[in-house]
This record gives sequence, C-alpha cells and structure tokens, in this order.
Amino acid sequence: MVVPQMKVPDMTKKNEGGRSLAPRNSKAIDEPADTSLRDPIAVAMEVAAGDDPSVAELVALRRQPLDLKNAARNAKNLHSEEFRVWLARESGDDIGEAVCGGLEIMSISLIALVALWPADDLDAAEAKLALDQRTGVQLHKREKDFESGLEAQTARRIRWRRGAFAVPALILPPAPVAPQSDDRGLSSWPLERFDLVEHLPKRGGPPAFAHTQVVEWSRFARSAPDLDALLQRANKMFETCDRLLELAGRGPGNASELLTAAEGARLMGYLAACQVMIWPIHNRDALATKKQVVALINRRGEVGDPASMQSAVRHVTAESAWIKTLPYDARDRLTFDWNELV
Repeated sequence: MVVPQMKVPDMTKKNEGGRSLAPRNSKAIDEPADTSLRDPIAVAMEVAAGDDPSVAELVALRRQPLDLKNAARNAKNLHSEEFRVWLARESGDDIGEAVCGGLEIMSISLIALVALWPADDLDAAEAKLALDQRTGVQLHKREKDFESGLEAQTARRIRWRRGAFAVPALILPPAPVAPQSDDRGLSSWPLERFDLVEHLPKRGGPPAFAHTQVVEWSRFARSAPDLDALLQRANKMFETCDRLLELAGRGPGNASELLTAAEGARLMGYLAACQVMIWPIHNRDALATKKQVVALINRRGEVGDPASMQSAVRHVTAESAWIKTLPYDARDRLTFDWNELV
C-alpha cells in the first residue's frame, strides 16, 4: 500500500476484512466529524472487549488480519513527524511538547502491535524486519580506528529490539531479485522487498501534518487509560492463557480451538502490559503499577512465553522513556529491574 505525505495517519485493515487500526474515524477531513485519535492497541483488542472474553472472541482476536506493513510504515512516519515538530517548536512551548508526546505514544503503540502480532505470513515478517532496521537503538558499523564504547545498557536495548522483531527462520523473506541483463530502471531498483520509508516525508524539515492537528494530538497525549485496570487485564489474560493451555492438553475435541484462544489471551495480556509501559503517566502510583508489570513479565519468562513477546515489552518500555511529555529527570526512574530473557 502506498502511503503519501499524510495529513491523517491511516492504519487500515486488510482488504479481506478484519479490524481497522485507524486512529480516527474514516470520514473525509473536511466533514464535521469526530476527530479524536484512538489508541491502536485498544482498537485491536475491541474484538474481545472486557476482561472475560469467550473462547470464540479470543479466537477471533488471534485470527483477525491486521495490515502490519501499514502499521509499521505509520509508526515510522509518526516518529519522524515527532522529530520535525520538536525541531520546529519554540522553547517553553507546552502545546508543541504535548503534540510530540501524542505522536510518539501513537508510534510506539504501533511498534508494539507489529512486534507482538504473530508473523503468520510473509507480509508480517517483512513488516517486523523493516521496523527492526529503522527504529530503536541501532548498532552502526564503525571505522577500524574507532575505539568502541558500547555501554551494557545500550547493548541490552539492542538485544531487546532484535528479539522483539525476530521472525521464525522458516518464513524469512528472500532477498529482492537482482536485475538481469535486459532490465532497466536501475536507479530505483529495490534494495529491499519492503521499503519502510518509501513515499514518506524525509526526516527533518518542517512538520508534514501534525501542525494542522495540534488540538487532536495534544488531546490524545492527555487521554491516558487506567493503568491499574490494564494491569488487572494483563493478569487475567495470562491466567486465562495458562488455563486454556492446560485444558487443551487434556485432549478435548476442540483442543485446536482452545490453543488458538490461549494464543489470543496471551496476546491480549502482552498488549495490555505494553499499554501500561507506554503511556507516560509519571507519579508514584503509576510507577508502582509499571513495576508490577515488570514483575509480571519477568514471571512469564519462567512460564516459557515466546522470547519475542518478552523482548517486545522491554523494547517499548525503553523507547517510551524518551517521550517528551515526561519530566526531564524521569528517565532514570524508568529503568527497571528486568530479568535476563529465558
């Protein structure tokens, strides 16, 4: 899907159906309509709303087709727009700071979705690999005469990013086809199967769209969900996942359905955990809730959850510590006691 220079980020569903991740309604911009932005993680979980979903609802959530390539491209575009807005704002501009916060919350939420959603097909795998190469802390090649100074925490963040976007080896996409003797158009010959930044505005320069949506983005930055309720949801979904796996292991006739439902419950648990860690509420209660999520995810490592899902929570937590609406000194208090991945 080609994404031009956007006025409104459009996280649309696949053609074959499924949930839309559009952060606002789909009416035309010039119509008098509700222009509120929506948390894409909350939108993705609407198919199994509440903390006591049925087996069928969990299966529907796990099987819903999301356009992860579009989500990945929008995540990158929002991150770049946040950079542009930050360059353009004046010192002490609280509204501009709130716009930056809203853009980054939306971007990291989409990153969490792409990282956590299973790589069921080649499109999903390509979306994950593209985000891995374009977001987060990167390990760049250095000249031979450059003295390396990689800090331990930076190395951990790189491992978390790589783990979050890892895909099964059996669905690794092949390299792009190389040009043959009679081929032309060589100046634009694709270097990748999926170019994450194709048709997106360049990094830097003036804002591309957020300057016309100041109210919407600043309001979105202040629309934080109930973190305690999300923590409770994560706990409940993990308990549901474990119970369904045990029931499926007893060999009932619908064991396959129960296994899929367990995957859906686990996915909901990790999505809720990511929401808690992304939203930049910074007070004593919120920090305590975030620490409970860290303890919860540490325990999921002992259960044997996929390492990619454990890495995803760690990755988005590290990225969220840089959201501009946080106090300047908050980053030090948002460094948590994660277990090593198991």
